[in-house]
Amino acid sequence: MHLATPSRRDIRALLIAWPAGLAIANGAWAIDRPANPADWPALKEVYKHHFLIGSTNLSAANFGANVLPGEDSVAAMTLKHFNAVTPSNAMKPEFWNGGISNPAPTFLTNFSSGINADISAANSRGVKVTGHVLLWHNQSAQWPAPNVLTPTGSWETPWDYGTAKASLEYYVRTVAGHFDKEPFKVYAWDVVNEAFKDSPDNPADWRNALRTGYNPEERPSRWAQAYAKGGKSWDYMYDAFFYARQNTTAILNYNDFNDNERASKATAIAAMVKEFNERYAADAAAGKGRILLDAKGNPRPLIDVIGTQGHWDMRLNLDAFERTIRTYLDTGANVDLTELDLAPTLGLDKGERIQNGPEMEALFMEQGIQYAKLFSLLKEYAAGPAGRHPEYKGGVHRVTWWGMTDPGYHVNGYPWSGVGRPKEAYWAVTDPEQYLVDAGLPPHGVTATFRYGGETFRARTWGGKSAHAMLDIHVPAQTKHVAFSASNVSLPAGFAVERMKFNPADCAVVPGKPCHVTITARGPAPAEAYRNAGVENTATFVLSFGKMAVGWMEAANALEAPLSYAEVRFSDGITRFKQYKTTYGGDGLARASGAPETTVVPKHGRRTLVLSPRDPIASPFGLRFHKHPATEKAWRLATRLEPGRTYMVVSGESAFNGRTRAAALTNRSKPATAASPESLSRTPVILRGRTLIPLRNSNAPESEPALAQDNHKFVFEEATSPAAGPYAGREGHTMQSFIHGTNVYPHMMFRGNGANGSAFAGQHSLITRQTNGQEGSQIADRALDQAVWFSTPIDPRTGETKMFLYTDKGGVKQHFVLKEVVDGTTPNRDAGNAISQRQGAEGGFVALQAGSPKEGTSVKLYVYDIEWE
Repeated sequence: MHLATPSRRDIRALLIAWPAGLAIANGAWAIDRPANPADWPALKEVYKHHFLIGSTNLSAANFGANVLPGEDSVAAMTLKHFNAVTPSNAMKPEFWNGGISNPAPTFLTNFSSGINADISAANSRGVKVTGHVLLWHNQSAQWPAPNVLTPTGSWETPWDYGTAKASLEYYVRTVAGHFDKEPFKVYAWDVVNEAFKDSPDNPADWRNALRTGYNPEERPSRWAQAYAKGGKSWDYMYDAFFYARQNTTAILNYNDFNDNERASKATAIAAMVKEFNERYAADAAAGKGRILLDAKGNPRPLIDVIGTQGHWDMRLNLDAFERTIRTYLDTGANVDLTELDLAPTLGLDKGERIQNGPEMEALFMEQGIQYAKLFSLLKEYAAGPAGRHPEYKGGVHRVTWWGMTDPGYHVNGYPWSGVGRPKEAYWAVTDPEQYLVDAGLPPHGVTATFRYGGETFRARTWGGKSAHAMLDIHVPAQTKHVAFSASNVSLPAGFAVERMKFNPADCAVVPGKPCHVTITARGPAPAEAYRNAGVENTATFVLSFGKMAVGWMEAANALEAPLSYAEVRFSDGITRFKQYKTTYGGDGLARASGAPETTVVPKHGRRTLVLSPRDPIASPFGLRFHKHPATEKAWRLATRLEPGRTYMVVSGESAFNGRTRAAALTNRSKPATAASPESLSRTPVILRGRTLIPLRNSNAPESEPALAQDNHKFVFEEATSPAAGPYAGREGHTMQSFIHGTNVYPHMMFRGNGANGSAFAGQHSLITRQTNGQEGSQIADRALDQAVWFSTPIDPRTGETKMFLYTDKGGVKQHFVLKEVVDGTTPNRDAGNAISQRQGAEGGFVALQAGSPKEGTSVKLYVYDIEWE
């Protein structure tokens, strides 16, 4: 075991904060953890050359002149560990009570207490305050005016474009202007919060990736809805940042979540930031906006920072998060991790309390490893002088916990279990690389080299159960099958290929249908304490071998015909495309500037281009690049499952009041009835041949495009069930839904275990959180037999399959099949939420106790993709 040097830690100290039962067996680690709280590292000092360290402890009491940094109170810990702070609720739009009808809200008149006093106190102690938040669709009672039921049955804000635009300017000028004055001046603002859908279909078309007034049905944006009544729904975004820049010198942030693993959402956000900064530079140069200079004398961009929230659990894919960081840094902006809590996967069922004892201790050991990996990654991309990526203009600029001690906002996700009680997570954060070395794991991930076709490729993964690095590799047009084996892989010392999986099995490849090779390698066993906690020293890489394909994406309201977005993947690095530069007029439409540029997509890469289907494009023989129904992206029937793809699960012969219609599995709770338990809803869709067409939201006007709701979509991730029996070791899939509900973790679909009425007559509920509609953690690893779905072979002609679970516990061997039921209804709006526009539906899906998979409902899977003949 590698021990810390005495110069960094007191070698005479005794071990503290070590899980019971492990202290004696691992007593040699005592020298790494000082017993005296005064010697515990201050996080802001550990990271002073990397990034700011923040909390949500904004209270004047925490910054009084008599408060000394230490570990014996919230105030003492706040001053010791943090140099940045964000109020959790105090500055959200609802804090302006009465809205526009109240011209003198409390924050404009009360300077001796409340938010003004809190900010003043923080400033007096040199702690930087981020205002949170100017514009949000939630906790925004009067900005804009709340939804009302109109005579036509619509559920919408009464404001129109003119009212909304004038009110937005007044609101931002008043709020941002006030908090730009000493002594209550803020350092930064989250200007707009959570404006994007969680799983947009066309990420390059950021306008239609935004939350509108009716889509998605989970918390749509009233600002977008109001602006659409006489203007363009998306223009409120630019106006918000423009008005903020005119009224404050603070750093301006865009803040969102569920972007850490969803490349589509991160791409959409980056496209918006890049366009806004280019647009504002032109506006400012033309005298339409003020110019602020940075420390080097250069004009500051409109959006300085992209904030990614970080409400995560232990299934976070760090490789995907690194991809998101790079996507954002490519825009030239800094990146903030704004609302961090990395929760252990507790797996609570209804009515259960948080476990204690050995299981919780093991969870905290695993949490320490994930925190160490996360902060090793963040240090690498730091904006400060210790960062190691000078190729980017910016870097990670701030890391803020949304809370400080357990249980906190999201249960047990913090470095401290209580005041003065550091956890494994704390020690991991204070020295992440050393923590990983002591645990027997690589401190900077695992880098592998792959050889194919005379070329060499390198990829890094952060390793473990959830992370997996992905690479695209272009193959020549004449390639029919890819030949690849373990001999093509080089790994660090101590690692060896453990398994290779080919999809399809013969590694056949045609345009639009790549072969995926999943390589799992295993290194030396971790240190015993971590190994006993379930930590693995594994590295997974997914190589996708494909031929160049171009998918055209409909760009409603974003591009003027004949221009279209086209996604190029598996580029040969030779074929040139006539890409059009675009300018955006006052109507928000993109128009060709008349100056096309010849573009070559980097070999093995992917890029979204603005193309015209009228232009001839040189292409290798046999490939078709012109716009064609077969190359237009749409929800198309899938005949195989591919890693990390997003699917809709659809029953094609569903009964609705005597009518037969197709219905999609929907992540929305269906209330229990006398015939079936609480479950997940079904939503009608239209099937035309092998293409699925979503229905327009039933609350939306005809002008609103028919787009797939986020909660219709499930991400299939490969997983292995812990159940013994015929499926032991066989890979199934977890089904995760990324939606903005009351919980921001990805929602993993699983069957209820029968607790508290979750089963009825052999039917078990399908749920995505143990607390069903409230805050709750994902299902635990020990119970994944309730969440790992297997499928019967997909019929290559019809696409039909049946999905099922299998359990073998306590001598009970049992299938649970996905079964459609017709009873029960869900409302077309959420009565307890003044925002939601829900799609009313009948019936739903349950997990039926069955003798075999044959008893399940036949379903088809649809993926948003192009089709090749």
